[in-house]
Amino acid sequence: MKRFKFPKIKIKKINTSYLFSYLFSLLITSLILALILISLPLTEKITSTVTYDLKNKNTLYWAKEYIIQLETEDDSDIEKDIIKAKNIFQKRLRKYSVERSQIIDYVEDDTYFLKISIQTSQSNEIVENLIKSPFIIRIVTRRDDVDYENEEDVLAPYLAENYNPTNFTRSSFRNIHVSKLKNSANEYSYFSLFKVWPGQSEWNNFLKENEDTIIGLDVDGFVTPVNIQKGQTLFASPVYTDDEEYAKAMNIMYSAGQMPLKYSVTEEIDIPVDLVEADYIKLTQGILLAILTIYLYLYWINKTSKDILLKSLLVSIITVSTWIAYLKISNTPVDIFLLAIEVVVVIALIRVIVQNKLVRIITTTLLTLLSSIYLLLGTTYVKIFAQDLLLLLILINISYILVDYYLVNVKKSLKL
Repeated sequence: MKRFKFPKIKIKKINTSYLFSYLFSLLITSLILALILISLPLTEKITSTVTYDLKNKNTLYWAKEYIIQLETEDDSDIEKDIIKAKNIFQKRLRKYSVERSQIIDYVEDDTYFLKISIQTSQSNEIVENLIKSPFIIRIVTRRDDVDYENEEDVLAPYLAENYNPTNFTRSSFRNIHVSKLKNSANEYSYFSLFKVWPGQSEWNNFLKENEDTIIGLDVDGFVTPVNIQKGQTLFASPVYTDDEEYAKAMNIMYSAGQMPLKYSVTEEIDIPVDLVEADYIKLTQGILLAILTIYLYLYWINKTSKDILLKSLLVSIITVSTWIAYLKISNTPVDIFLLAIEVVVVIALIRVIVQNKLVRIITTTLLTLLSSIYLLLGTTYVKIFAQDLLLLLILINISYILVDYYLVNVKKSLKL
C-alpha cells in the first residue's frame, strides 16, 4: 500500500520590518486625524456619549474695588509703611495668580486709604480673604489669671486678650511654610512650619523655657493653642482645613510678609469686567486658514525644500491639535485671546526649529530658560503664557521626533 504524501506548502517569509512600518504609519495617521477632529470646534456635538468643549474663562471672571481704611495713629513712618502694605497686597494677589490688579493710595480728611481694584477668574472667597485679612502674626503666652478649662467660657483659649504678647512676630522667622504632617491621630493634616533665622538662640531659649506648656499663635486676634513638648525644636501650628486651595492661600499669606498696619475694608464695589472678546470658532477657522496659506505660499515661492515644509506642516498640525484637544478634554479654563497668541508663536517657532538639529536645541534651550524666568518673576498673563510655553516646547519637540520617525516609516511602507 502506497503512503499518501501531503504536498509541501511553501510559506513565504513575512517581512516583519515592513509590517511594523505599515502598522505604525496607520496608527499615527489615525491618531493625527483623531486629534484634529477633537480640536476642531463643535465636533463634541457629533456624539452624545462624550461631551467636551473648550472652556472659556470669560464666564469665570469677576471684578471688584475694595476701599481699605488704614489705622495710622502714632505711625511716625506712614509713607514707608503704606509702600510696604501695597507690596504685600501685590505679592498675595500675584502668588494666587490674580490676572489683573491695581492698588492706589490716597488721603481723605487726614485718613489714609487704599483702593484695590481686581479682575480675576480665581476663587472669590479666597481672593477676598487675601485682601480683607491683615494676617498680623504674633507668638503669645498664656496668662496666669485666666481659666482656660472653663466650660462656660469655651472661647477663652482662642481670644488674644487672654494671652501675653511676646517680641516674636512674622519678622522673627526666616520662612513659614504650610505643609502636611502626621498629627497625634497618626493621620496627615496641614501645619504651619516656622523656620527661624540661622543662629537665633533667643527663639530656642524661648521654646526651652516653655517646655510642657501651651503657648499660642495669634493671627488677627484669634489664637491657635500650640503644645510645646520637651526638647522640641520645630514650631508647628495646626491649620484647621483639609481643603488644598485654602491651605495654598494660607501659605501665600504667611510668605507674603507681615502687614505693618492694621486696616479695615470700608467699602466693596462691583465693577464691570473688561475682557478681550474672541470667538473660538472664528479663531479656529482663522488659524487653519493661516497655516494652509503660509505653507502654500512657501511651497509656491520654492524657497524652502519640500521635506522641511511637509515636516513643519505636520509638526504644526500635531502640536496645535494636541494642545487644543488637551485643553478640551481636561476641561481647562482658557483665555481665548491668549490661546490665539500661543498658537501664532508655536507656528513661528516650529518653522525655525525644523531647520536643523542645532537650531532646534539652541532655540528650545533659550526659550526654556526665558520662560522659567518669566514663570518665577512674571505676573498675571505673562506668567500664564510662560507656563503654557514651557509645556508647548515639550510638545513641539515630541511632535518633531514623532513626525521624523513617521515620515521614514511612511516612505518605507509605501516603498518610496
